[in-house]
Amino acid sequence: MGRPAGSRNPDFEATRASLVAAVQRRLSAPDGVRVSFREMAASAGVSVATLRHYFGSREGVIAAVLSHWHERGQRYLLEVATGPLLPVRASLRGFLFYLELGFRSGVGEVHAIGLACGLREPTLGPRYLCEVLDPTLECVEARLARHVARGELRAGDVRQMALALASPPLLALLHQGPLGGTKARPLDWEKFADEHVEAFLRAYGTGHEAPPEPGAEASFGGGPPRRGPGEA
Repeated sequence: MGRPAGSRNPDFEATRASLVAAVQRRLSAPDGVRVSFREMAASAGVSVATLRHYFGSREGVIAAVLSHWHERGQRYLLEVATGPLLPVRASLRGFLFYLELGFRSGVGEVHAIGLACGLREPTLGPRYLCEVLDPTLECVEARLARHVARGELRAGDVRQMALALASPPLLALLHQGPLGGTKARPLDWEKFADEHVEAFLRAYGTGHEAPPEPGAEASFGGGPPRRGPGEA
């Protein structure tokens, strides 16, 4: 008996996920953001008609790549937002370790794809914000709000505080990674991260450091996590 009209193959989502993975690898190539819909299909080993069936358009494929990374990153964002806290200095330094590890594990390529495809593009720009950039900033906001509640940071607009904490490292990581800055103008990341945390605390800190929460030493706040986004 055939499938009812409009129903999907049982393996629709699995096939779609495998196509997303294949196209993402092509998008991560140096010329990736300029590839056509036909080239995307070829890189995934399917026909244009098949790719259109699963995604509708070139923009639909890129949106699916961004959505895939949003789903994949949820547990890491949750750990940033809700994981047990070390005293504020160590907590913020641990966040920067975590951010840098994520960039090395594939997140940097997703930011590069989102920015390259989304700038001045009315559909993909907001999609990149919704799926990748804003969730990152929102989890930082949640973490900083907890440090405010612990008396370690001054009360204020945590969205502005999150932008102040996360924007310079994001720019530095894009500069050093997808933009090729490690060859053009190398940056000492460890020195940068240490000095950035100190500058942030001079601007927003109260001088008080609360004791670590139970289990904080085993979280990313104690240094680089054992596994990062994109790692098994």
